[in-house]
Amino acid sequence: MKKRSPFEFKNFTIHQEQVTLPVTTDACLFGAFCTFNNPKRILDLGTGTGLLALMMHQKYPTSHILGIEQHQETAIQAQKNIDENNVGSNIQIVQSDMFKYQFESTFDAIICNPPFFVNQLESDEIARNQARHFQNYNFVDFFNLINNILDNRGTAWILLPHSALIDIHKYLKTTDLHIHTIVEIAPNSDKSAHLIFIQFAKILPTQLEKKLIFVRNKQNKFTPESYKILHPFYKIEALTI
Repeated sequence: MKKRSPFEFKNFTIHQEQVTLPVTTDACLFGAFCTFNNPKRILDLGTGTGLLALMMHQKYPTSHILGIEQHQETAIQAQKNIDENNVGSNIQIVQSDMFKYQFESTFDAIICNPPFFVNQLESDEIARNQARHFQNYNFVDFFNLINNILDNRGTAWILLPHSALIDIHKYLKTTDLHIHTIVEIAPNSDKSAHLIFIQFAKILPTQLEKKLIFVRNKQNKFTPESYKILHPFYKIEALTI
């Protein structure tokens, strides 16, 4: 496995020596953008390095956060990140398949950057494969899981490939979930959106909110909007790269 350097944020550091997938700008933008209404219990499905769990802790320091991670070495790395960043007992990391874990309660906030490459060829590296694929499950199973563990007044934010928009309503057919917000993410103004951040809830929305964010400008610097979103988390040297 390739040795990766730690990623230092303003308030915490992500060590990623043992993980299959490292910290990405897209995941950071996702965590920085997503907000909840003073949640008491936050679930981070597929926590990876613990990045989103730590970002949520920075935003909501009194919330209890549960991070689920299937890959053993990655779960160990996530736990080390939680321990070394001194967040106390507010964040719990559990190594488990999200589809097999016995959740003891519902959550008023769910955030997930899932292994969404379900229709692409699987890699030969087993660990990387587990991080990038649902394997024996699909998006219908995934959204049924979200539906079962999301509180009736809760909110879920999911990061998905832009192509998922085509079938998103088909995935939601057997659930009580409704789309409240769709945020399209494009690398720059010359490229099409490659990702979407989608906000779900069981409560019917008054209207569907849509937004487009360009991550970088033509000089390959962060746009003013993405700079503003990342600013509470990124050190200034990372923002100016």
